[in-house]
Amino acid sequence: MQLLPFANAAMLLWGLAAGLPIAIHLLSRRKYHEVAWAAMTFLLAAVRKNARRIRIEQLILLLVRVAILLLLAAALADPVFSLFPSFNVGLGSGGRTHYVLVLDVSYSMDYRIGDKSRLDRAKELAVQVVNDSRQGDGFTLVLSADPPQTVISDPAFDPRDVVEEIEAVKVRHGGASLPLTLAEIENTLQSVRRQHPRLTAATICFLTDLGRSTWDDAAGEDCRQRIGRLAEHASLALFDVGQDGAANWAVTSLELKESLVTVGRSVTFEAEVQAFGTRERTSQRIVFLVNDQQVRAETVEIPAAGRSTVSITHKFESPGEHQVEARLADDSLPLDNRRWLSVPVREAIEVLCIEGREGAARYLAYALEPGRGSTPRVRPVIRLENALLEQSLHRFDCVALCNVRRFTREEAVVLSSYVRHGGGLLVTLGDQVQTDSYNQHLGGEASSHRVLPARLDQAAPAGTYTFAPQQYRHPIVAPFAGHERSGLLTTPVWKYMRAELLPSAAARIALAYNNGDPAIVEESFGRGRVILLTTAVSPDSLDRATDPPTPWTALTAWPSFPPLVQEMLSFAVRRRFEARSVLVGEPLEGSLPGAHSLAALTIRTPGGEAQRVPLQNAGDSSTWSFAGTAVSGMYTADIDSAAQPSQRFAVNLRPRESDLERFDSELLPGQFDPEFRLGKTDAGLPSTKPAQYFRYLLGLVLVLLLTETTLAWYFGNASA
Repeated sequence: MQLLPFANAAMLLWGLAAGLPIAIHLLSRRKYHEVAWAAMTFLLAAVRKNARRIRIEQLILLLVRVAILLLLAAALADPVFSLFPSFNVGLGSGGRTHYVLVLDVSYSMDYRIGDKSRLDRAKELAVQVVNDSRQGDGFTLVLSADPPQTVISDPAFDPRDVVEEIEAVKVRHGGASLPLTLAEIENTLQSVRRQHPRLTAATICFLTDLGRSTWDDAAGEDCRQRIGRLAEHASLALFDVGQDGAANWAVTSLELKESLVTVGRSVTFEAEVQAFGTRERTSQRIVFLVNDQQVRAETVEIPAAGRSTVSITHKFESPGEHQVEARLADDSLPLDNRRWLSVPVREAIEVLCIEGREGAARYLAYALEPGRGSTPRVRPVIRLENALLEQSLHRFDCVALCNVRRFTREEAVVLSSYVRHGGGLLVTLGDQVQTDSYNQHLGGEASSHRVLPARLDQAAPAGTYTFAPQQYRHPIVAPFAGHERSGLLTTPVWKYMRAELLPSAAARIALAYNNGDPAIVEESFGRGRVILLTTAVSPDSLDRATDPPTPWTALTAWPSFPPLVQEMLSFAVRRRFEARSVLVGEPLEGSLPGAHSLAALTIRTPGGEAQRVPLQNAGDSSTWSFAGTAVSGMYTADIDSAAQPSQRFAVNLRPRESDLERFDSELLPGQFDPEFRLGKTDAGLPSTKPAQYFRYLLGLVLVLLLTETTLAWYFGNASA
């Protein structure tokens, strides 16, 4: 590593001129033929008397003249010196340096000490590197995010332009991906090397808080290889702006415990508050707001580096779009102190029950709304199977198929569209079911219209079967845990259809029979979900191969039937409401009944910006998608139609970045220059600007010229 490089090292060749005074001095000492001359005898005697003094004077003049030429050559070579020599790479070659400024903009960089965030300090350092650069150096700017963004791709050579872009950088409401950032830097370096060959050296400056959520990947083989390739073409500097032992409190989740939210019914919300980096038990005040109005506030005790949950119960008095928020008091990282939930409230949950023959859905409808009150929570509508093509399914939250004989291709397309756009589908079997039709139209593995979570096989052998709850792991049967007397485990089943899960499917078994065969299977399709019950929900389904005919099951007569149906309904419709709350970076999606190909949707962001989103015609409905969810908060979707109400969407932070634990810098790959730890001190930021000394050297040359002239005059007069 050079400690004193030269911007124009070739000019050092002029230093060879320093040999001229020496050569002249040596030539002046040549031996001449001596001729005795009486008049010179007295002069030679005087010279011998002062010979020592004269030799010293001549040597001083020789050294001064040599120094003048050497210093002049050094000044022409333009010597520079930096506190951090790594920044001087390439100066000796006469070229210029390409600086890649990599700013970490993950939301942990919004951690504040006083009124200054980590990102503010990183931007100060980046601006300083730019201002301390030499004329002709180029700069690119990469934001380390997920995904990363290159703000300046083609090198900028005007420092004012670079500083302006740096000052405009803001914290993102997401994390950062180190592998993707390194790949982006590689692409940038390759492009600049091809297009700007005069930038003969490169320095990559990482400005980051060195959080583990991002830098843990540095220990992986992929990142180490990428860092090694970067180090072959550039020096690597890491400016650490983080702090050890930083504490943070965050709302890490906010959930609605029920899926069936209707007017006048109490529902429960649960918020989780987590402490990061704390060593003592703390108290935090949390506030719940509904439609921006505070409904409850309390103090929650949080164990050291632990978490606590807070639940509230609320009753919505009007249907429509509502929002719920959990909020902590601001701390050093305020971004993760708020979390939102979008809650569409209905007058009643609408369920369309399609029966294969009259009476097949009667017991299911009773189980859906046992109370039969004036204001039902669930409103079942029973229709025969021809209703699938006669009316729009999108007004219903769930469609239940009860012992439907067979399906046409058109019916399969309608059901597939309904499910993928957010509908819930409950499929129950019976004695009329033609398994070949089901498998062909609803269960084709390669079909784009598949909505059946399993392939139906032949009926199980005659016998008596009971349910096995699979350790109550699935949400449908989890509420039955600890309630063995509810009747679920003793429900007799005498006939069911065997079902085989498809290898490529993501289906899950929620409930099995005691022989291991699936009883309830569920799978998500698009924004909707399908639940398959492999037996019947009506005692009218009979096994006529026995004498007398045997009912398929006594499920409808057992006390576990209504709660099981309620849990299946809740799980089937849940995804329609889950789609209203997403994480930063995930798209907002929705569908509208009817064709609106000429209409457009307006998305209003938390910052108040309005963005138009086109609607795509999808047969009997219109779909839309919005990917600009870079900021957490509440979004509103407005349709250009008075018949369609606005919809609210909640976009929340990913809690992983709230953990401010730092990556051990000792584990960084060795290619990072150990000199750079500039952000760890609150004192002044050390300068990286290479100091230029040619002016001082030229001044010293002038002083030596005056000194040489003065000494020559003085020595000459003294000799006289």
